[in-house]
Amino acid sequence: MRRVALLLVLLASIPGCRSASEETRFFDEVGALAKEEILAKGDALAAAKKWEKARRYYTFLADAFPNDPLGRQAALKVADTFFAEKTVEGLTEAQLRFRDFSNRYPNDPNRAYALLMLGKCNLEQSRGPMRDLTPVREAAAAFKQVVDLFPASPQAAEAQELLARTRETLAEHEYLVARYYFNLRAFDGARMRIEYLLANFPASAAAEKGAALLEAIEAAERPAGGAAGEERARTTPAPRRDR
Repeated sequence: MRRVALLLVLLASIPGCRSASEETRFFDEVGALAKEEILAKGDALAAAKKWEKARRYYTFLADAFPNDPLGRQAALKVADTFFAEKTVEGLTEAQLRFRDFSNRYPNDPNRAYALLMLGKCNLEQSRGPMRDLTPVREAAAAFKQVVDLFPASPQAAEAQELLARTRETLAEHEYLVARYYFNLRAFDGARMRIEYLLANFPASAAAEKGAALLEAIEAAERPAGGAAGEERARTTPAPRRDR
C-alpha cells in the first residue's frame, strides 16, 4: 500500500489538463479500491466505449502493480482501448504497447494475445497488395510467432487464419508485379517473380495464376513457328539424292 500511496502523490503532482479537484477525486477513489475493483471500473467504462476514462483506471493499475498479473492485464487493456478506437493514432499507440508487452514479458501467459493483437494492428494499416507491404510482412511475422510459439493457445487458430490471409496478399503482390513485367515484355523479370512466388507461396491462389503466366512467358519467348516448325521438320522426308 505504501507503493500505491507514493504513486498517488507522484501522479497528483503532474500538471495536466484536468483540474486538481478532479484528479484528487480520482486518486481518492482508486486509493480506496482493491485491485480487482479498479479493473472492474475500467472494464465497465470500456464496455460503454468510454475509452479515455477506462484508460485512467487501467493505467493506474498497470503503473501501480507492473509485476502483478492484474497489472499486466491492465496494461494490455490500455492497448485494447487504443485499438478499439480504430484511428491512425490509436492503432499506432496500440501497436507500440502490444509490441512492448510481448518484448518485456516473454514468459507471460498473455504474450500470445499481445502478439496476435500486434499482428492485427499491422493488418489494419495495410492497403492492399500493390501498396507498401511493410505492415503485411510485420503482421505475418507476429502471427507466425503465435503459431510457432503458442500452438496450443486460444489465439493459435485465429493467428493461423490471419497468417494465411497475409501470405495470400504477399503472393498476390508477386503475381501482379510479374504480370506488369510480362505486359512490358520484360520476361526475365516476370520469370524471376513467378519463380519466387512458386517457391515461397506454393499453396496460394496466386501460385496457380503464376504457373499459367509462366507458360505464357515460355510461349511468348518461343521463336515464330517454333513448335509447328519443329513438327514439320520431323515429318517432312529428306530430299532424295540422285546417285
